Amino acid sequence: MVFLNPAFLFGLIAAAIPVLLHFLNLQKLKRIEFSTLSFLKELQKTKIRKLKFKQWLLLALRILLIILIVSAFARPTLETFTIAGTSAAKSSTVFIIDDSFSMSVVKSNGSHFNFAKEIVKNILNDLQQGDEAVVLFSTERKDKKFTTTLNEIERELTNANVSVKKQRFKEALLTANELLNSSKNFNKEVFILSDFSQQTFTEKITDQNLFFDENTKLYLFNFSDDEYSNRVVTDFQLNNQLLEKGKSISFTAQIKNAKGSSVTNGVASLFLNGTRSAQQSFDLQENESKPILFETTLNNSGLVEAYVEIEQDDIIHDNKKFTAFLVPEKINVLLASDNGNDNRFVKIALASASEQTVTNIKEINASELSYNLNNNYDVVISIGSKNIVSKTELNKYIEQGGRVILFPGTQSEANDFQSLLAGLGIRTNISLIGEPNSTESISYFNEVEYEHPIFENLFEDRKVTKVEPPEVYSYFKIMPQQNLRPVISLSDNSLFFSELIKGNGRMLIFNTAPVLSWNNFPVKSLFAPLINKSVLYQSIQKQSGKNIIAGESIDIKTVDLKLPQLKIVKPDNSEEFVNIDELVNHNYFTYNKTDQLGTYKFYSGNELIDYAVVNFDPSDTVTQYLKKGDIEKYFAEIISSDKYTFIDPNNNYKESIKQARFGTELWKYFLIAALFIALLEMYVSKNSKKDFKEIKSKV
Repeated sequence: MVFLNPAFLFGLIAAAIPVLLHFLNLQKLKRIEFSTLSFLKELQKTKIRKLKFKQWLLLALRILLIILIVSAFARPTLETFTIAGTSAAKSSTVFIIDDSFSMSVVKSNGSHFNFAKEIVKNILNDLQQGDEAVVLFSTERKDKKFTTTLNEIERELTNANVSVKKQRFKEALLTANELLNSSKNFNKEVFILSDFSQQTFTEKITDQNLFFDENTKLYLFNFSDDEYSNRVVTDFQLNNQLLEKGKSISFTAQIKNAKGSSVTNGVASLFLNGTRSAQQSFDLQENESKPILFETTLNNSGLVEAYVEIEQDDIIHDNKKFTAFLVPEKINVLLASDNGNDNRFVKIALASASEQTVTNIKEINASELSYNLNNNYDVVISIGSKNIVSKTELNKYIEQGGRVILFPGTQSEANDFQSLLAGLGIRTNISLIGEPNSTESISYFNEVEYEHPIFENLFEDRKVTKVEPPEVYSYFKIMPQQNLRPVISLSDNSLFFSELIKGNGRMLIFNTAPVLSWNNFPVKSLFAPLINKSVLYQSIQKQSGKNIIAGESIDIKTVDLKLPQLKIVKPDNSEEFVNIDELVNHNYFTYNKTDQLGTYKFYSGNELIDYAVVNFDPSDTVTQYLKKGDIEKYFAEIISSDKYTFIDPNNNYKESIKQARFGTELWKYFLIAALFIALLEMYVSKNSKKDFKEIKSKV
C-alpha cells in the first residue's frame, strides 16, 4: 500500500493528544476500609477493573480514529490490485502520437497514423469518471494541460493530420514528465504510439529531469513495418545562372530510392508557378541516389515558385521539394561616383539593355552613398573610392544581402582604393600599374572563366566564346585572394574582374576605371553586354539564407514598411494579416506557423517585401526502424525496465493494458471505518461515565 499525499501523515502526531489527556485526567479513588463491607469491596474492585478497561479502550479508539482520518487525507492506495466492486484509483494519462510523415504508410487497417488515433480513442473509452488525459504530438510545441473532458481530446484526434514539421520527440517526453509530476493521481501512464524510426529517436536523452517516477508506466505501441516503398526528393536547387525572361533556365533535383525494390522509368516533373514545365524519367536501384537535370524556358518575371514532384508511393509527404526566386520586372540601379564624367559609358551600356529588362537609374555623388543604401535599389554601381565616407555601412549593406558593382574612378588613388577594399575584408597591397593616357605599358586579358553565370547566353554560338580583349593602360593591381573568385585576369595574373561573396550579398570588382583614359574597354564589343549581364546577375535574388525547415520560424524585416499592416500568403493561398503597431519589436516580425510546404509570401499592401521557402527536414526520411533492443536501450534512460510494456497494436491491446494497470484508492473505506470508530467511541465513553458515577456514589 502507498499513500498519494504522504505529507498528511505528519498529522499522525495528533494521535499523541488522547494519550496525554488520558494521563492528565486519570483520577484515583480514595481507599476507605470497612471491615463489615468485604463483599461490597470485592464488587467495587470488579467494577473498577471494568472501568479501567473501558478507559484504555477509549484511548485506543481515539488514537485509531485520528489515525484513520489522517490516513484518509493521505489517500492510501493498493498498487496493481483491484477490490471487486470498487472503482480504480484515478489516472493521469498522456498519449504521445508520432505524427511524422513516416506514419502515413498505409496498410490493411489504414495509415499507421489513423490507426494510432483509433487506438487512443478506444483507450479513452475505458477511462473512468474523474480520470484526466492529454494528447501530445511528436512535432508540436504547444503548451497543453490535462483535461477530464475526454470529448475534447476525441475532437482533437479527429482533426489531427500527419505533420511535415521537424521531429521533437524528446520535447514531447519532457512535456509528459512535467505534466505527470504536477498530477496528484496515483496512476500515471504514458502511451507512446510510433513506428520508432531511427530518425525520430536520434536525439539522445541527457536531461536528468526526464526520468519518470515509480508510479509512471509506459506502454509502447510499435507500428514499424518494413514492407513499404519510398522514393524521396532529397534536394532541389536552381542552378547558378542568369535569369532572363524568355531564356533557358535549369534546375537540379536529387532523388533517392530510400526503400523498396528498384525503380524503372520513374517520372519526375518540374512545375513553375503551378504549371508543369519539364519532365524526366529515372531508374534507381534500392538505396541509390541520383541527380536529375531539368531545363525549360523562363516565361515569367517577378516571384517564380518552383517545385519538383515524383510519383506517389507509400509515403507521399517527401515526394515534393520547393524553391523560389525573384526575376525583377525592372532593375533599379543606384549609380554613385566621385566624378560624374566617369559614369558616361556605364550609362550608355545600361541604355542598350535588352527590352526584356527595364532599368531605372538614379545618380548620386559617392559621398551620399551611405544615406542611400536601402532596399529601394536592386544593384549599386560605385565608381571611385575617394569620396566614400562610410566603408562600414557599405560592408554591412553587402553582408545583409546588398549587391554592388565596384570600379575605381579617375580620382582614385592606390591608398584610398586599398582602404576601401580593406573595409570590405580584402586585405592586400594595391599599387597603380601604368598611367592614364599612356600606352607604354599595356596589359591584356590572360584567362576568362567562361563558366561563370555572367557569360551564360552572352554569345550567340555557345561553342564560340572568344572575346576581343581590351587594351588596359592603367589599373590597380589586385592579386588573387582566398575570398575573391577570379572571373577575368590580366597577363600579370592580377584580377581584372572578380567576385566577392560576403554574408548574404556579393560584390563584383573591376580593377580599372570605365573611361578611355585608363583603357579602351568601353568601346569594345564586350563592354556593354558585360555591364548589363553583371547588373542582371546582381539583381537576381534567390531565396536568402538557409532553407527553412517546416516548423521553424521566419524573421521578416518590418522597420521600413510604409503601411501599418503586413499580409502573409501561405502556400495554400490562405491569408493572414498582422498589425505592425501591435508588435513588441517594430523592426522585425517572427512568423511561426510554417506547417505547410511551399512558398510563404509577405506583402505590404500589394508590394512583395519578402518570401521564404519551407521544405521538410530530409533527415526525417525513413530508412530504417529501431530494433526492440535499441528501443529498450533508449527508454532505459528515462524509466525502470519493469515500468514499460511493449504492446502489439494488431493484437488484443486492451487486455495487455488491463493486466498491467490500475490500483485501488482506500480513502473512502478509511473514512467509513473512522465513522464507525467514532460511534463506538461515543457509546463506550457514555457507558464509562455511567460506571464511574455508580462507583463514586457507593464509595
